[in-house]
Amino acid sequence: MINTKRVMTLAATLLLAAYGWAQMRITFEGIEAKEKVLADGSTYVQLPSGTNLNDFAQMGMDVTVDGRSVPLADITPNPATTFITANEIETFIYDGKAYSFRFSNNEYSHYLFAYFNGNNQWQEQICFALSDDGFNYTPLNGGAPVISSADIALKQAVRDPHILRGEDGYFYMVVTDMCSSQGWASNDGLVLLRSGDLINWTHTAIDFPTLWPWRFDRNSLTQVWAPQTIYDPEEGKYMVYYTIGESGKNHIIYYSYANEDFTELDEPQVLYDHNGQNTIDADIVWHNGEYHMFFKTEGQGNGIQKATATTLKGPWTPEHKDLQQTKDDVEGSCVFQLIGSDTWVLMYDCYNSGRYEYCTSTDLRAFTYHSQSVNTSIFTPRHGTTITITIEEKQRLLKDFGH
Repeated sequence: MINTKRVMTLAATLLLAAYGWAQMRITFEGIEAKEKVLADGSTYVQLPSGTNLNDFAQMGMDVTVDGRSVPLADITPNPATTFITANEIETFIYDGKAYSFRFSNNEYSHYLFAYFNGNNQWQEQICFALSDDGFNYTPLNGGAPVISSADIALKQAVRDPHILRGEDGYFYMVVTDMCSSQGWASNDGLVLLRSGDLINWTHTAIDFPTLWPWRFDRNSLTQVWAPQTIYDPEEGKYMVYYTIGESGKNHIIYYSYANEDFTELDEPQVLYDHNGQNTIDADIVWHNGEYHMFFKTEGQGNGIQKATATTLKGPWTPEHKDLQQTKDDVEGSCVFQLIGSDTWVLMYDCYNSGRYEYCTSTDLRAFTYHSQSVNTSIFTPRHGTTITITIEEKQRLLKDFGH
């Protein structure tokens, strides 16, 4: 797990020259590091440009090779320098064996927006767009889908993509498995996706009545909407949370934990019930020692409100205040922090007005209108989410999809 708020443990698979692959686990404080998984399945350690390995020794970095704890002093760098520059390959010698350690500049520089385009089945597909500033986006792949819904979804259509950069170097995406032309009470599940490179994705469709027939009846289950994923450090697992609608009941936010391969979910449990009122489209971020859950109050003004908690499973304290800066109907909030800034962006889908709006805040409590999306014939974004990416990741996306 990589978590800059705690002591960090870094696991990496390293090439052991002439001996195959070896596992190395590092525990340290104060230096941002990430484990990266390449498209070919190999793994390397990604550290900030200019990191000095000698600093690790002073901080008590522990390296385990072949199951044995090895002091950093016993690992001889080759060449002699321990100063790391971006995109440089360093080789380390331990016990007469050479280890290759790849370092790369991990500074975030751009934004990736995952979204769908509309209510026609051909528009209910996962699309990507890039931005330099977090507000103005250019679609990839000429606005066409980057993943075909027919290949991943039981309903042959998906909505509400949520994308997450994981703590383990993978990217996680979850989507609503739904074709709106079949009715707004017609979907029974969601789709789990995982990727090491943002290009190639594994996928698993989760059908709730099939997996939990003792809990969900296909006739009474009306919605499984807008799933999202977040890492729970207390459980050491990824939590997938989503809205469930059932006949005669209000919409409630539920959660499940995923297995390690992100192909299965455990039985749904209640995460948040907004005083018996309909609640959909939850989006959770961590800031200043607490979790902030943004959600839509469906049927009570259709506003974006918020609740807070110190642990993911609550208890959650609602603030009972609309945060959107418009009188139009809104849904599908996404909150992310601007690169190198203390400013947060709240973006939401003005679904009856054909636009996205962006608001900003430094405390996640008071928001100011910033701008709205510029839609085109190939870019009509609906309910999606944004993450920050590196220049390397941007270039990879452009290589595979182009504008």
